[in-house]
Amino acid sequence: MPDEFKLPPPGLDISRVVHLDPFIDPRFVDAEDWGRYLTITETIPVDFEYLEPTITDQDVHEARELALASDNVRTALEGQRYEVLAVGSRTVDRETELPLVIVYNYTDDTVIEATVDLRAPEVREVSMKRYQPALSSAEQSRALDITRDDGRLSRSGIDIDTGLGLVVEDVNFRSPQYGHRLVDLRFTLTNRRCPSAFAIVDLSAQCIVGIGLLPQEELS
Repeated sequence: MPDEFKLPPPGLDISRVVHLDPFIDPRFVDAEDWGRYLTITETIPVDFEYLEPTITDQDVHEARELALASDNVRTALEGQRYEVLAVGSRTVDRETELPLVIVYNYTDDTVIEATVDLRAPEVREVSMKRYQPALSSAEQSRALDITRDDGRLSRSGIDIDTGLGLVVEDVNFRSPQYGHRLVDLRFTLTNRRCPSAFAIVDLSAQCIVGIGLLPQEELS
């Protein structure tokens, strides 16, 4: 059975993806310009305002420290390799949102969620789950470092710094990577629509499980 990968369910954090503006500059060299097919429409400016985040940077720092100091969290993470991936929020009622600290345990591929009350201050709830949260910037940097140290793409002329990652899952339960924290990295130049290389990095085992160049086609 060939290896298969699927996207994880949505996490609390927004995955970092490339934002494509209405005008792409420089133009893609491997994709047709579809601008001539678009109908010109009148746009109307709208007023908007920025809302202050309900959880400040200071709240994030305090929630992280409080969660890691919790007896339940410390016991669950003792002797494990882990990382705090994100601090989001959990709605308790119509008027209350509490920080939610998400910790990934790479040793046994579990997620620890700690709901923190900063006013008390206390950790209200700790739960252990199995799912794949959105990729953090620190994880992407680590995956790029592993790919850079491997050397194969660098020797093929690929700029490792152009890599962007997305979390995937190996659905083959017989695979050694089943349940692991896998990052699918794609490498491309700014003037290309399609990536030129890929690397699938296993952050649980800290190794590369798939790597190679992708075929390129120039627009005729």
